[in-house]
Amino acid sequence: MGEALIRGLVEKKLFVPARILVCEADSQRAQYLKKKYRIGIGDVHTVVVQSSAVVLAVKPQDMENVLSQIKGHAPLFISIAAGLTTRFFEKRLGPKTRVVRAMPNMPALIGEGITGYCAGRFVNEADRAKAGLILKALGQGHGCVILFEESQMDAVTAVSGSGPAYVFLFVQQWIAAAIALGLREDVAKRLVVETLIGSVHLLDRTGFSAGDLRSRVTSKGGTTEAAMKVFFKNDIFSKLMKSALSAAKKRAKELAK
Repeated sequence: MGEALIRGLVEKKLFVPARILVCEADSQRAQYLKKKYRIGIGDVHTVVVQSSAVVLAVKPQDMENVLSQIKGHAPLFISIAAGLTTRFFEKRLGPKTRVVRAMPNMPALIGEGITGYCAGRFVNEADRAKAGLILKALGQGHGCVILFEESQMDAVTAVSGSGPAYVFLFVQQWIAAAIALGLREDVAKRLVVETLIGSVHLLDRTGFSAGDLRSRVTSKGGTTEAAMKVFFKNDIFSKLMKSALSAAKKRAKELAK
């Protein structure tokens, strides 16, 4: 995700590469990033001291160690670690720390992500604008970054942060079911993926709701209706989605403890 952010900032010309400074523990990867994007490389102290905004693209379980090395410095911090609250950072980095909590998702790896973010208690309007500009590097257009209240961030994590996995699971099972009907794997994959892409574009571009479009393709007494009856039987699909998202939200809260 860190490289996705660098790529977006450079390719979309949101920041001049020379102004981007990266700390990467793996020296070989650091040199790869430096060569590919023509950015600067430094240790964690140098990056924090010389930057007006620092993105913490660190796994939640590794965050404590990183924060212990940068306590006392005062740039704007932007965290993309799941579950960690703004208070978590304020407590460890000192009073009045300016911190933004963000949750991008996996499509950011190809510049098509969506990111929800919230501002800590000491973040001002200029900080929010800067964070929004940086996070736009991970998506397309103005709608790829959405500001939330922090109380909603665990839900954002469950819905869009973890969301790509739900899609991939559904597609995986869809392809497997197509193969079971006698289709070759390559043909099944193409049918499913192209159907998915086209359907998502239709939903995005027409302005109709998902329910409206589903009704339009579901003819009474037809093949689609037969399939829908299976999905709707005992409300299993709806209950499963709600349970899955609730579990993801609960885990996001647990990561902050």
